[in-house]
Amino acid sequence: MKKADGAGALFTAVGTVVGAGFVSGRELLQFFGCFRLSAVWCAGILFFAGFFLFMRLGRRFGGFEGALKGVFGRFSRPVKWVILFGSFVSCAGMLSASNALEPQAKPFLSLAFLAVACLVSERGMKGIGALNLAIVPLLLVCVTLLVASRGAFSRPESPEADFPSLLSVALYVCLNVFLSMPVLCELGAHTEEGGAGLCAAAALIIAAAIGLILSAVCSDKNSYPCDLPLAYILNGAKLFSLLASGGMLTTLISSFYPLYAPAGRRLGFWGKAGLFAAAELCSFIRFGRIVAEVYPMLGIFGVFVTLASGIVWAKGSVFFSSAGAAPPDSGRKTKSVKVFIKDFIKERNDFY
Repeated sequence: MKKADGAGALFTAVGTVVGAGFVSGRELLQFFGCFRLSAVWCAGILFFAGFFLFMRLGRRFGGFEGALKGVFGRFSRPVKWVILFGSFVSCAGMLSASNALEPQAKPFLSLAFLAVACLVSERGMKGIGALNLAIVPLLLVCVTLLVASRGAFSRPESPEADFPSLLSVALYVCLNVFLSMPVLCELGAHTEEGGAGLCAAAALIIAAAIGLILSAVCSDKNSYPCDLPLAYILNGAKLFSLLASGGMLTTLISSFYPLYAPAGRRLGFWGKAGLFAAAELCSFIRFGRIVAEVYPMLGIFGVFVTLASGIVWAKGSVFFSSAGAAPPDSGRKTKSVKVFIKDFIKERNDFY
């Protein structure tokens, strides 16, 4: 991305989090439990830290692959497979949510989403940025207006969040930034405006949306058992179905892209077709079950990845012993005198 695409980068970062589980309130209830301001503020601060961390690592090591090698060294390959598994779970979750949102359209809506994900992934980060810039701002504004028009608000509950509650919030944030790591690292590598301001703006938008949706969902506790609690609060409003579909699509694409690129490189068309079929097959798993059973386990691994990445960023050294890890600030074209002389002699000999 170029510098002019700062807005696209901002809403791509937001779009990696604002998906079906977020907009519907399902995953927010799972990890926040209820509406408390201290938990919302804690989430905003942690999202800022997570976004900043992975975008800076992407900038230092030249993208997702370089960041993995720079942080985990010789263990980068198994960590990468776990991250890609998490991306696949996220894809299945978004597709499963589309089936829950419009059961009568099953499986045609999920198939349409996958087709769009393939088309956008072909354009790479530029296509992802353009789609998020078109959908995410409209999605957030419309959800706000829809909730306000129904008057579905509740006061923050007391007492304020205790340590176990804040730990659950931290788990939720680590889950999201862990699943978003491939896109965040690529954003950091390709965006000149990948600094604190962009990350702070993204975290503020997400925290405000968390507070809004939790306030609405907690206004009626009968919504808690539903797969899509906010849809229950809004009495199944058709506009909400459309908006939730937009949230599903942006998160689906952010999760699908890290899988689509390597599948195509390794197996070409058949790799992409196999990924398409596997994702659609897993979309038949119930959305609430994915959020309740798989997301917490991924969150625990996300804590490990985030802490290890934070240590590397703070210390400027590789967390594990790493042969072949990308050097820090690999984007800089610097050479030692010895390497420079060696390259000069080689070029001279090639010339003659």
